[in-house]
Amino acid sequence: MVTFLLSWLVYPLLVIALSLGIGLLVRALAGRQALPGVLLLPVGFAGLVVVVVIFTLLSQTTPLAGAALAVVAVVGFVVARREVRGHLRPSRSWLWPGLAALLPAGSVAAPIMLTGQAGLTGYGRIVDTGHQLMLADWLSAEGRTVPIEGLVDSSYIRQVFQLTNVGYPGGSQAALGATSNLLGIDALWTYQVFLALVAGTLGLALYSLLTRAISSPGWRALAAGVAAQPTILYSYTLAGGIKELSAVAALAVLAAVLVHRRPADATPRELLPAALAVSCAFAVFSLGIVPWLGMLVGLLLAADLATRPRRLRTVGRWALLGVAALVICLPTVQVSVKLAPTATGALPLDLGNLAVPVPAWAAVGPWLTSDHRFPLELTGRQTLTYLLAGLVLAFAVLGLARAVRRLDLGLLALGVAAVVALVYVTDRAGPWIDLKAFTITAPIVMALAFAGAWALCRGRWLGWVARGAMVAVAATVLVGNALVYNGISVTPYDRFAELERLGEVYAGQGPTLFPAFEELGEYLLRDAGATGIVNAPQSRFVLSPSALPGMAFARDPDEIDLAFLDEFDLLILRRAPAASRPPSNWRLEERGTYYEVWRRREDAPRVVAHTALQGEPGERDAAFCRDLRATAREAGPDAWIAYALAPDVVRYTAQPGTGPPTWAQNGPEFVANGPGRLKGIVELPRPAAYTVWLQGSIGRQVRVLVDGEEVGALRWEQSYPGQHVPVGTAKLAAGRHTVEIVRGGGTLLPGTGNELAGGLTTTIGPLAFVPEGQGSRLRYAEPAAFRELCAEQVALDWVEVLVPPQAPSGDGARAPT
Repeated sequence: MVTFLLSWLVYPLLVIALSLGIGLLVRALAGRQALPGVLLLPVGFAGLVVVVVIFTLLSQTTPLAGAALAVVAVVGFVVARREVRGHLRPSRSWLWPGLAALLPAGSVAAPIMLTGQAGLTGYGRIVDTGHQLMLADWLSAEGRTVPIEGLVDSSYIRQVFQLTNVGYPGGSQAALGATSNLLGIDALWTYQVFLALVAGTLGLALYSLLTRAISSPGWRALAAGVAAQPTILYSYTLAGGIKELSAVAALAVLAAVLVHRRPADATPRELLPAALAVSCAFAVFSLGIVPWLGMLVGLLLAADLATRPRRLRTVGRWALLGVAALVICLPTVQVSVKLAPTATGALPLDLGNLAVPVPAWAAVGPWLTSDHRFPLELTGRQTLTYLLAGLVLAFAVLGLARAVRRLDLGLLALGVAAVVALVYVTDRAGPWIDLKAFTITAPIVMALAFAGAWALCRGRWLGWVARGAMVAVAATVLVGNALVYNGISVTPYDRFAELERLGEVYAGQGPTLFPAFEELGEYLLRDAGATGIVNAPQSRFVLSPSALPGMAFARDPDEIDLAFLDEFDLLILRRAPAASRPPSNWRLEERGTYYEVWRRREDAPRVVAHTALQGEPGERDAAFCRDLRATAREAGPDAWIAYALAPDVVRYTAQPGTGPPTWAQNGPEFVANGPGRLKGIVELPRPAAYTVWLQGSIGRQVRVLVDGEEVGALRWEQSYPGQHVPVGTAKLAAGRHTVEIVRGGGTLLPGTGNELAGGLTTTIGPLAFVPEGQGSRLRYAEPAAFRELCAEQVALDWVEVLVPPQAPSGDGARAPT
């Protein structure tokens, strides 16, 4: 609860206060005419990003970034203290701009706030969120310092090296990290809040831009608030897309500022807000923003040259704006030099994490699907979506025509820039980059559509028609967003909180091996020097000959090469009911709900040979025993045998054809499309308190019952294939028991509507019953004594030949009978 309150109450108030203070200082420096009240927060937020980027360029100044934000904001409040006192009084002038900001911010915040826990959305959708968090942490701690490639010794450092070495844009990430550090809270828990604040910034900027197009403040607030959350942008934002949301927000702020105070009419100091907005746009998206930014600035410059008689003065003011922006964003320009070969070369043509390309129609606004990664006909309403998109596009064309007729330069320039930039980018890139272009363009198209709908307002009856059209446009978007909200995945808070704690407890005690795929695991274990499966340093993750071939989302200790394993001091494992015990030279440090921590023993006997077994009685035939004795003889007279008893696990796996009709069976697992009940029988060998585990990935609530009594219920427990989640514990007698797995219907809570293709992450697999109190599974024996054990029907996990410094004692030094 403390983390929830810090992230969802204290943190947004802090960022708003910082943005307001910086905005007040900018207005004091630029003059009141240069910055209207509705743009104080958006320009202040842009200033916040710029300040952080400047301070995080060098490692020497990076620790001062948070303090610099506080100082600049305080100076702003002091300088504008009289104005602040006036604004603190409740006023109706707050209402409509506040609604324009609250609508998009609330829609981004709702999926997490309604869970009552901190966290973020999009788990399993785009694994890049972990990379963005790594960059945020690095930039706020080390600045733009690039790690030395030869010293890349963990997955975290490897990913940071790749991002910083190519000049990856990091304005938003740096701001996220620096502001989170001010509260001493991990950016993981403030990530979604930061996205909500950026969405609110976009809403305020669009509210200002729509001033001439929509005269009614209330209807303008509705238009801006909905236009800031077109479904494709909303869906991508809930999947963790921080750069694209920040980029379109910065563009909208820049357009609003340039239109409010045209550079041709501005004094030199009045150019400051525009210079900050340009710098912010470049900081959050680097060279990728140039197609939109270049067209926007070019069109407004052309308009000033065409409408202002003093062209030399106009050119001078624009040139001064360019110089000021260049000076302010010089740190970003320096970084973008590294990105230039990538940005100016052949753009990626891959699908990224998409199953199929997203059509350009998504850039219009309505997109009725719960998951943009999959074909619309599979996860949404194809015909209705295209009809609604056609309707919105018609209104957008009408809005653009009206902007031309009324010389509404803000909407006109932004609209033309959006179209031209979209065509330019999609002509050169593949589906993954196209998607990013759609997300940036969609809010602009939506704003034009609302302006076009309001253009119908002529007289009493047409006024009602215009209002009805605006409601219809808003509804087309909000319905799609409701589908996304209901089907989005949510991070498992308890699991990540446990992993965060382990990262803090074992900080500096690595190197650590983390052989499980967990998209935020490498980030949370960064201070423990963790090496993961996917982003292993030098792509080196050495498996044993007995490892299963192909991709795996978790590797059992028996699948890891013994010499490679011994390069690490710690081993953090995702718990699984049938997991192998690590080799004998590792001891258990702690066991949590989801993870185990093992430490390598420096004084342990040397493992000469480690042979993995399947845990099946009778698998040790005569040939196996002869080979083992031969290995022990070669090891010398002091050799000992170590072996681990196989875990005592009883599984329930549904028989083919026994699942609900809407559940698709795939081997031992089901893809649970819709509600259903799975029922079967499990036979337990002895009475005990059993911990029940479920293999699968859970969105909406799933209950597990034994003999009609509920053992536990799971919700928002997304996992990757092959991973288990503990359900609960029950005291059960020996013998047959009825087991039931019940998945209910969808609710209004987030992440409970995941069906069809979106439900591919909602899998229900076998149950595992593990009796408590099994104790240590490790045993020792002399080679001669092992001959007797070898012939017995005892299930073993593995067998080792050791050369100890002295004969082992304790922990079962004799063979069991």
